[in-house]
Amino acid sequence: MLGLVLAFGAQAQSKIGIKLSPTLSSNRINYEGNDAAFSSDGVGGRFVFGPIYDHFITDNYSFSTGILYAPKRVGLEIRRGNTPTTESYRLQYLQIPATLKLFTNELALDTRLFFQLGGLLEVKINEQTDVDVPVVDRFQFFDVSLHLGAGVEHRLGYNTILFGGFFYNRGLINAAAKVNGLDDKLRINNDLLGLDLGVKF
Repeated sequence: MLGLVLAFGAQAQSKIGIKLSPTLSSNRINYEGNDAAFSSDGVGGRFVFGPIYDHFITDNYSFSTGILYAPKRVGLEIRRGNTPTTESYRLQYLQIPATLKLFTNELALDTRLFFQLGGLLEVKINEQTDVDVPVVDRFQFFDVSLHLGAGVEHRLGYNTILFGGFFYNRGLINAAAKVNGLDDKLRINNDLLGLDLGVKF
């Protein structure tokens, strides 16, 4: 048993890094009532950033986590009769990823591709809107998202690794916790599409 633990410890390694991700924040809107029509009011540009941690199980597999600051935008277009109105909300979350990274062998010297799949636990730390009487009175304290990503890593020297790629976060939980006058029939799911840029040590 001790031999297995020592063998695993010798094979496993860890990398700590930081990433900055320009993202597009969008929403999927669904409303089951008949008194109004709801749709998403475009997308908003945001930046996701924070420290990350990769723990390698083997040379080609790692468990990846971190603590990321992730601002999001919720935009609603509301149509009652022929008069459309819009509402915008600014949400801020802390994301805790629980994902698996799969690495290819080297495609060129010190360069390989990776694919990332897993989930994100998101904790809301702030919400704001400029609307006096908004449709959404309160958003959920927690959210859960599916994370899909792919990219490339390039090693510089012995310890430094640069990486870049793309990712998509698909919200799985209705972000609207309390809505005004709609019998809780409004469903909002938050999505992020972004570019990953970062360095690991």
